[in-house]
Amino acid sequence: MNRKIPLGIAIGLMALAAAVTFIITYNFSLDTFNSKVRSVSERESIYAQLSEMDKYVRANFWGTIDEDLLTNSIMTGYVTGLDDRFAKYYSADEYVQQTQTESGITVGLGFSWEKEESGYIKVTQVTAGSSAEQAGLVAGDVITAVNNTNVIAYENGYDEAVSLFNCDEGTKVKLHIKRVNEEGATEFPAIEVVSERMEIVSVTGRLIDNIAYIKITTFNEKTPNQFKNELDKLIGGGAEMLIFDIRNNLGGLTESLQGTLDAILGDSDVVTAYYKDSSEVVVHTTEAEQVRMPMAIIVNSNTASCSELFAFALRDEANAQIVGTTSYGKGVMQKTHKLTGGSAVRITVATLQTKNSGDYNGIGIKPNFEVALPAEIDLSALSEDQQLVYDTQLLKAIEVVSTIH
Repeated sequence: MNRKIPLGIAIGLMALAAAVTFIITYNFSLDTFNSKVRSVSERESIYAQLSEMDKYVRANFWGTIDEDLLTNSIMTGYVTGLDDRFAKYYSADEYVQQTQTESGITVGLGFSWEKEESGYIKVTQVTAGSSAEQAGLVAGDVITAVNNTNVIAYENGYDEAVSLFNCDEGTKVKLHIKRVNEEGATEFPAIEVVSERMEIVSVTGRLIDNIAYIKITTFNEKTPNQFKNELDKLIGGGAEMLIFDIRNNLGGLTESLQGTLDAILGDSDVVTAYYKDSSEVVVHTTEAEQVRMPMAIIVNSNTASCSELFAFALRDEANAQIVGTTSYGKGVMQKTHKLTGGSAVRITVATLQTKNSGDYNGIGIKPNFEVALPAEIDLSALSEDQQLVYDTQLLKAIEVVSTIH
């Protein structure tokens, strides 16, 4: 039997509920307000200190202030204070270079380099069809002089010498090289290399018997098209198995990863991004026809970000076997925001989780077949024939993919 509550009691209960709600809302709002006030006050205090220091320095500093350097240093210091190891401040010039690199187009001499133990410049890779290749430069060459000055003779040595490689389109750079082979070191006459605009080759491949070996060095805007063309060419040439080499691939653009996987996977979820505002965004491939072949992927500790997601997706959706050493474990995503004046800031905005492996940040992807590369092996200096003798990770991948049915 239903019992009626007297009107006076009902009104009292409603008033009490309203009062409790008001108190809870008021306390929450007060806490939020106080938090914001403290935050604003702290910011104002920091800005006041910076302004005070700037006035003092400008009035007393015995020297000339480089305004661009000062501004870049302040902005860089702010980003450093975030304690986000993937965050970065780009000056206007750096941002132009970064967007150019991401577009897959670059202006350069057509080769990559690193510092040799002696302090000279070692050529690690030469771009096919570039001015450097046409001039006769090959991977493994040692550059001893730039523009007729010995590398070590520059005031800042190696760093100053290689800074001359970052030049405008059409600039000519003279290189003196030394080539070391089994017969010893050979000095060559100086060669001239011209800086030119070129498409960055991020995908290369070849047939190893009936196995398509495809190497992906980064994920930029040109990568999906290069990948599809290389894949179609090798399959058309008789490939029945696939090996993808993503060692030392530090990642790139998520959109490029998506487009690359579209060429090989059917409809599937690659990863979910979780943002600060609790929103979720799923990165997924299209409904293109899936390539159904035995697959193996070679990874190492420098396989990071998008390249890790590439491996996760193919393992989860195409039963690809992973060979090599545990990957980097970069399970967070960054976003670059352009600032007034042309500079930009990149910060971490989301964490990433794969469909089957979940959170892999700081963990990486563990290979199905753990194979270390001998410490003395320099992959960049190996010819294709030498790789089939000394590259233990590639040899294991060939063995693995050949046994998948």
